Amino acid sequence: MTSFGVQQPSSTNDPQNSVTLDSSKRPQINGGRFDFEDGGTFCGGWEDGKAHGHGVCTGPKHQGAYAGAWNYGFEVSGAYIWPSGSHYEGQWQNGRRHGLGVEQIGRQIYRGEWSKDGHKGRYGIRESTVSTARYEGTWNMGYQDGYGCETYADGGI
Repeated sequence: MTSFGVQQPSSTNDPQNSVTLDSSKRPQINGGRFDFEDGGTFCGGWEDGKAHGHGVCTGPKHQGAYAGAWNYGFEVSGAYIWPSGSHYEGQWQNGRRHGLGVEQIGRQIYRGEWSKDGHKGRYGIRESTVSTARYEGTWNMGYQDGYGCETYADGGI
């Protein structure tokens, strides 16, 4: 908690771990900037003491950032950039990737569905940014599973 009573964002479904402002620490605020004890920040709107509307939240020492829509303390639709440079843009639910989204990690891009637990959902496309390697099909718990078509970097299927 900061001196303003702001809690750090969390990826759990517990509403107590959402980005929240303790109203006893500060008068009614509809938006602004709040600094976390770990060096992260939140700039954006608030409603009923929770991040709401558009906002940007950075991680400790400004490593990693989420910019997008918030709904009472949780991410809804926006982009997150990790300190490594990997990024995700898409839908969120209760602090986790859920719905349609695009993730790039290194030389791989995944476009498709995400489930509530953050793993890839039922259908998606993974492709390389440096070759013709590509998989289009179904997924389960982050792994290719079921129906799909894989093309290898040498053009083989």
